[in-house]
Amino acid sequence: MTGFGRGEAQDENWRVVVFIKSVNGKGLDFNLRLPAQFLFLDPELRKKVKESLKRGSLQCTVNVESKGFLPPVDVQVLKASSQALKELLRGLDLKVSDDLIFETAWKHAERLQKSEEEQTIANLIRTAFEQALKELIESREREGKAIKEDLLARVEKIEKTLDRIESEKERIRERIKERIVEKAKEIGLDENSLLPKQEILFLLERMDVEEEISRLKEHLRAFRKLLSSEEEVGKKLEFLAQEMHREITTLGNKIPDLHPFVVEIKAEVDRIKQQSANVE
Repeated sequence: MTGFGRGEAQDENWRVVVFIKSVNGKGLDFNLRLPAQFLFLDPELRKKVKESLKRGSLQCTVNVESKGFLPPVDVQVLKASSQALKELLRGLDLKVSDDLIFETAWKHAERLQKSEEEQTIANLIRTAFEQALKELIESREREGKAIKEDLLARVEKIEKTLDRIESEKERIRERIKERIVEKAKEIGLDENSLLPKQEILFLLERMDVEEEISRLKEHLRAFRKLLSSEEEVGKKLEFLAQEMHREITTLGNKIPDLHPFVVEIKAEVDRIKQQSANVE
């Protein structure tokens, strides 16, 4: 099922934008592109997708942007680190140059700031991702409603064609009886003789499609019921479409004169199969 979602989150220093695009897929395939330093979020974000979606091929891109110049370290943190280091050295009665104290304090402040920034950005990614996923799901739901309406319309069309088949098949059977009787007369046989009667019975038995029509109608009823279900029905719909195709093929083989109706139904069933592959 196709869909698109976009999410954005920001603070005074950072802006994160997440895009998620979904196209049709029989299973769930999630391709996630994260900045290298945030790959630790990959399992968490994948889990959220699996909890929300079951089918589709998804592409997700996470963009992280700085909103302006950021100092390499926070001056206040640097001062506090330097002061704490000096007090530690005095307590240990050690003498170290100011240059070494500054270098050590700088590295500590830099590591601390980097860690805080990464956590801040990670939280922004989580927020933006949830927004994008929510928008994607809403987009897919809208498409799902349209697909449902399309499938119902095709089911109705098949049902109407089946009604036409039921009314037409009797006329076809009568025409076949008439042709057999005419052939019997051509070769000098009476229409009530044994040979024409046996041939008529054989052909009528071979042309009995009541079972195929009954099964087709049952599949259509089951299909309608699944479309009203809140459960995951995509694969079940595909299976029913395959069964419908098999029944209408058998019916067409039994009564070739019904070929135009069979072609109509097969065209609708093929489209149903394609659409069902988009449904969860």
